[in-house]
Amino acid sequence: MSTTAVRPYTTSKMFMYSSIVWLLLGMIMALLVAIKSVHPDFLTFNHFFQQYFTYGRIRPIHTNIVLYGWLTPAFFAMWYYITPVLTKSPLYSERLGIMSVWLWNFVLIVWILLLFMGKQTPVEYHESPLLIDIIVIFLAALAGYNLLRTILNRKEKVMYVTLWYYLGTSIWLPMIWIVGFIPEYASLPGIGEFSMAYTWVHNIIGVWFTPVGVGTMYFLLPKLSGKPLYSHKLSLIGFWTIATFYIWNGPHHLVNGPLPLWLMKAGIVPSLLMIIPVWTVLANFLGTMKGAWYKVAENIELKFLLTGGLFYFLACIQGPFQALMAPNAILHFTYWTVGHAHLPLFGAFTLVAFSGYYYALPRIVGRKIYSTVLMNWHYWLSVIGFLIFAFSMWLAGALQGFGWIDGNQIGAGFVKLVESLHIYLFARAIGGSMMFMGAIVFAWNIYKTATAGKRAGAEEPMPALR
Repeated sequence: MSTTAVRPYTTSKMFMYSSIVWLLLGMIMALLVAIKSVHPDFLTFNHFFQQYFTYGRIRPIHTNIVLYGWLTPAFFAMWYYITPVLTKSPLYSERLGIMSVWLWNFVLIVWILLLFMGKQTPVEYHESPLLIDIIVIFLAALAGYNLLRTILNRKEKVMYVTLWYYLGTSIWLPMIWIVGFIPEYASLPGIGEFSMAYTWVHNIIGVWFTPVGVGTMYFLLPKLSGKPLYSHKLSLIGFWTIATFYIWNGPHHLVNGPLPLWLMKAGIVPSLLMIIPVWTVLANFLGTMKGAWYKVAENIELKFLLTGGLFYFLACIQGPFQALMAPNAILHFTYWTVGHAHLPLFGAFTLVAFSGYYYALPRIVGRKIYSTVLMNWHYWLSVIGFLIFAFSMWLAGALQGFGWIDGNQIGAGFVKLVESLHIYLFARAIGGSMMFMGAIVFAWNIYKTATAGKRAGAEEPMPALR
């Protein structure tokens, strides 16, 4: 399929621009969720808002927009930029990629409208109706096909580890999406349905966001540090351990629940083994950055990347810890889980995506970043806001869990416990507001870079698509 009439990297650029619009919309929904957690009567002044802006509708709209409107297209954008760079070959079909962008966004608009109307299915992160699921599987497979053909046509014979991660995700994403709609429409017994549902919930993070995020880290780290990757072998060990162990982690969401004990253990053991791939990432980060730490002070893209890597490490330490039966008995079903869920998705992979955008977009449009001051503001608003958000949820969750163990599940004790958590929910809203302001700064900086950024001179490396 010819792409001669289409400028290279157009698909990547279009995914970047559209995902930023969805990021802002998703953040608005997140802020509404946080405000309604503090003040439940917010947006109830007429029948329309009472019907369509309930917590039960806004929350899945927020999660679906952020996961599939922002972060998934953000990583598609990285796919379509990084793969041609590493293969030294143009994308197999820019036209196919552009069609994917338009179809993905059209489907997402319909998807979100259906959620607003209350047309939801009961599987978390998979509330979309069956027709949407089928189209998404097709589009994910289409994106994977474009990626695979580009890699098969490569001029660079050595496959850098990022391509391994991207190839894995191109296969796993449509497969795990199929798993997600099985509990919605198949006749399964109660335990089987929950087990399948949490296989989906954990693995959309484990075999999509994690490997594509880690693969992007491995591309950006040598580029931003100016040093070769410390160990290609370690990175491949991380890839194969993710592929081997991550898919079995789903049952740890149902520890201490109505599951057979052997199935709980079957979820706990591979959760503990996930320390292996995270240590390979940590060792590679430390080894690559040796002698180059001074660059963090002057390179904001690197600062985003390393902070995202740190949060990824914390998420992969926190996850196995709370999979153990004793901590799980305290922390499960509390606000702690809210903080933990945001740790990999915002703290790690969204910061990595920010780093990738700041690195790739100037090279695509041939312009320098409009304002490094705004970049710095974006970094600190995002990181400080997230830390306020996460720690308020972790503290609230620990208080909830210990309070319930002390017998405050019902009656006056329960009401008193709920009232005591109000300050933490207020802190969550403050942290979320800072994250939202950071996203606005980011969107404005990207817009100005694309339209008014200083053009890089011919002697400068900025315009080179490398």
